[in-house]
Amino acid sequence: MGGIGDNLKNARESKGISLRKAEEDTKIRKKYLQALEEGNYEVIPGRVYAKGFLRNYANYLGLDQDEILMEYKLLGTPVREGFQESEFKKKYQQRRTNRSNRKTYLMTAVIALLAVFTLVVYGYINKDNGGLGLQDEDNTPPTEQTDKNDGRNTGEGDNQEDANVQQEQQSDEPGEAGIPPAGQNEGQGGAEGVQQNTMTILLKGKDQVCWINIRVDGANTFTGNIVPGETKTFTGSSVVMTLGNAGAVEVVKDGTSLGVLGGYGEVVKNREFSAETL
Repeated sequence: MGGIGDNLKNARESKGISLRKAEEDTKIRKKYLQALEEGNYEVIPGRVYAKGFLRNYANYLGLDQDEILMEYKLLGTPVREGFQESEFKKKYQQRRTNRSNRKTYLMTAVIALLAVFTLVVYGYINKDNGGLGLQDEDNTPPTEQTDKNDGRNTGEGDNQEDANVQQEQQSDEPGEAGIPPAGQNEGQGGAEGVQQNTMTILLKGKDQVCWINIRVDGANTFTGNIVPGETKTFTGSSVVMTLGNAGAVEVVKDGTSLGVLGGYGEVVKNREFSAETL
């Protein structure tokens, strides 16, 4: 038995290879390599494994593996008493299964955490931006912007409506000797005898927040959010609106409800409403 071990050890030392280095290169545990060099085969779990280790180690050291194995067979080297190869394989397979299960569990946990994080971030963004990811251009909080524009738009709308009523009353009154009052037939925009009428557009916030942009007669009048229960009034001869969540706003023109212009989450761009021409 000593002859095989001495050959293995001398070959290793002549190449300047340590047992630790041989273990890394051959993937054979250091204690088994040392047992082969010492001829202590009872440490190795089974004759089949001993032959496999001898073959690989001999090749690694540049020795004749057939000669080494023949000498091993002639020696009739015993293995560890009471060793059961099937039991050894079972334990080895169980360790591999446990490592695989641990990797699977870790991957599942990482994926679940990423999914929860994504949902939280998505919900936070939707909450801040009214469910659409749209923001006010001036980044003013919706409540403050709504309060300011409520007062502005309501006052302008009331004053404009009073002016419209007065204008209509004046237009119904004939002038002296059947001649219309001065300026009545002067058209807006230079068209003689044509006068552009005005209309009132009322927006009613329903059950969700909606980002809106309103242009009245070509001028940018309002940009911001309209919240549930809130109303906004705009008066002019032409109103162009963009709605970020069309299903959340009811549109009323001159007291007649037009319903909603689209579904929830649908963006309606540049929808124009014009007053009738007198």
